[in-house]
Amino acid sequence: MTRKGLTGTEVVGSLILGVASPNLTLQQQTAHGRRPAKRSTSIRQEDKAGTAPVVPLRRRSSPRLAYHSLWVITLILVAVGLLMMLSVSLAMALDNPKFAKFSLLKQQGVAVVIGFGLMLLLTRLDYHKWGRVSVLLLGATIALLVAVHLPGLGRSANGSARWIPLGPYNIQPSELAKLAIVLAGAHLLSRKRAQGADFKSLTLPFGAVAAATVLLIFLAPDMGTALIVAGLSMSLLYLAGMKRSQWLGLALTGAVLALVMTFTSHYRESRLLAFLHPFKDMTGNGYQIAQALMGLGRGGLFGQGPGSSIEQYGYLPNAHTDMILSVLGEQYGLIGIAFVILLFCLLLVAAVRLTLTCRDPLGRYLTAGCALMVTLQAIVNIGGVVAAFPLTGVPLPFISYGANDLVIMLAAVGVILSVARASSTVGGRRVRKKPPRIRKRSSPKKAVPGLAR
Repeated sequence: MTRKGLTGTEVVGSLILGVASPNLTLQQQTAHGRRPAKRSTSIRQEDKAGTAPVVPLRRRSSPRLAYHSLWVITLILVAVGLLMMLSVSLAMALDNPKFAKFSLLKQQGVAVVIGFGLMLLLTRLDYHKWGRVSVLLLGATIALLVAVHLPGLGRSANGSARWIPLGPYNIQPSELAKLAIVLAGAHLLSRKRAQGADFKSLTLPFGAVAAATVLLIFLAPDMGTALIVAGLSMSLLYLAGMKRSQWLGLALTGAVLALVMTFTSHYRESRLLAFLHPFKDMTGNGYQIAQALMGLGRGGLFGQGPGSSIEQYGYLPNAHTDMILSVLGEQYGLIGIAFVILLFCLLLVAAVRLTLTCRDPLGRYLTAGCALMVTLQAIVNIGGVVAAFPLTGVPLPFISYGANDLVIMLAAVGVILSVARASSTVGGRRVRKKPPRIRKRSSPKKAVPGLAR
């Protein structure tokens, strides 16, 4: 008789059939000449029918390291953003005497305090209780996206209606839509109705609501944010187990519609084509890209030094928002840009490792969606600054100026940390359940001689 109660005949029979017994240990399988099956660690897995997703097995990588790496990297990126706001604030004050010193730094500092407070709050909350709240949040976001087009409510700038004034601050519903689509999508796609992974259960109601959200953002017009929300929606549908043929068909349909709507608008068409030949139209649509590329070229490998950027003195439009990477590259060179890109890559790796430790679909969709939200926006912004993609006006996460985007990005990190704490780790420490206490039975009292009848 072998270990686990298996006889030698059962072991030989399982090896002949080519399937190791599930009761065999790793040492037993190796001793009998068969390597154990490799454990899959894919976020998106399918059963034999190729439809229903399967809970992924946990990797051996330390979730504690990934947990702490995530918030440390976030802190470093926010610190880099504050450093750049200090430089741009001083330059704008010197260029324009009416501009108050450190104004951008102060406003960004307030957003940092609010964002970190929200991140800590979300980290402590149980993400399983966000279901109805996430759906209500998405509904309120869609209502705000409609309200920005109403006279007297929305505020327009540079031909785009994206803001709703609220006292001294401006709310940008399109930024809120990114987080809302991830929260609501994770809730709707993790329900039992969507576990079958058929086309109808996945696209109704989530697919229809996501398409309406993308359309409202696209009509703002805010092409960059619409692209990110569409990418997040399609990523969640893929992770939920949608068939590849259906997913590709849906993606191609969306791409064709986006191209048609782009080339039917002169504003969107000019923004799309300006990155192809920016130096041919330096006084028109190519001016911003040309200035950004000149700033990057002036920085070279090591940069001009902290604060030594010419582009921040009014030459580069929106230098403190979506073009902040050009100013950073001019001051710190290619090494500085490579450092920022490395931080985003490490953040993605840490988030993916935390995703693989999660057992339930809701947690996996939340962590993967929030990680993709940060990564996609970083890719779109960096690609636009280096003229690899068209300029879309999307800020660089954690670094660009903008309270709405910074708060939403920090909230997304809080969601990832919340899922990590509630899964197998709490703040990087393994949860150990205390063994139940066993009450000792009291021994029966012995009869005293002479008292028994």
